[in-house]
Amino acid sequence: MELYGRRTLSSSVGVGDRDVGALICVFNGSGAGRPAGEINWRSVSFGVEDVCVDGQTKQNMTSLKSNFMVVTSSGQDSSSYDEPYFAVHHTTSGGPGKNYYGLHATMDVYGHKLRPCQESSTGIWLNHNGDDVVSSLNAISVGWHICPNHYGDSHPHFYTDWTRDGSNETGCINMDCPGFVRADGAVIAPRDVIHPSSAVLGGHKQNITLSVLKDKRSGDWWVYYGSNTIPTGVGYFPRSLFSYLAEKANYVAFGAYVINEKTLPAPPMGSGAFPNGGHSHAASFTNLQFIDQDGNSSPITGDLPKLVTDEKCHSVTPIDHAGCFYGGPGGCVK
Repeated sequence: MELYGRRTLSSSVGVGDRDVGALICVFNGSGAGRPAGEINWRSVSFGVEDVCVDGQTKQNMTSLKSNFMVVTSSGQDSSSYDEPYFAVHHTTSGGPGKNYYGLHATMDVYGHKLRPCQESSTGIWLNHNGDDVVSSLNAISVGWHICPNHYGDSHPHFYTDWTRDGSNETGCINMDCPGFVRADGAVIAPRDVIHPSSAVLGGHKQNITLSVLKDKRSGDWWVYYGSNTIPTGVGYFPRSLFSYLAEKANYVAFGAYVINEKTLPAPPMGSGAFPNGGHSHAASFTNLQFIDQDGNSSPITGDLPKLVTDEKCHSVTPIDHAGCFYGGPGGCVK
């Protein structure tokens, strides 16, 4: 069935170079070797960006490729930040047969009292790896995160993010540069606080449902958002922003990451409980669906590869009935 009715806006968006003043929060990405068969780290520049050190450093993360999880940093004191901890599921990367036109997920939202230079983020990613050169990476990410230095609080915020060149010169978080176009009357805007949030470690769960799907007529990537309700269109990434993503994505992922200054412990992920805590305690993804070129959705019933940085800190369960549990208390220091 068609997941949502199509909604387009008549709007043109100028795409300028990245506003350097909006580049934000960044952590050490020097890379770490892994045993054979595990994920390799490379020092490259692209993906999700958040503010942490008041603009003194910047983080360019994350294209969740099938073979690489990549992080880079630049600016002052970047060595004082740890590598991120990930707990994600992802598709295999690249190839002409890897065509994705949308992703749909429902996820719990939590609030934690984080310290400055700690971040906890949950989201979904749709990328096109281009010609496998970092500067050709096209990426979209949406979700919720807590980053006190960016927002001045420890509340969960709705975020959007994009790039068309591996975060080299284009793209930004939220609406910090021309890019994401908010729909008239949208129920939420990027950077807004998500309220209410779930009780940590038990109690009633509050969730949001997010979809990112490519409009077949306009080619724009629409974002749908709902808080304990059916999602409605809140805005879009114009097709003109992208090169490879102008046609399709060839890689998708969903999950979470946390990151911190080296002098601080890793913050909690999700609810702060390990996935084996089950529905009453652990954070979850449910109603996971791929969306095809015609807007038809299909549940993700088979398991996908996962990347977990450190099982002692955070983890994610196999996909079962289009859902999974993830998270952990953090507290790790590398």
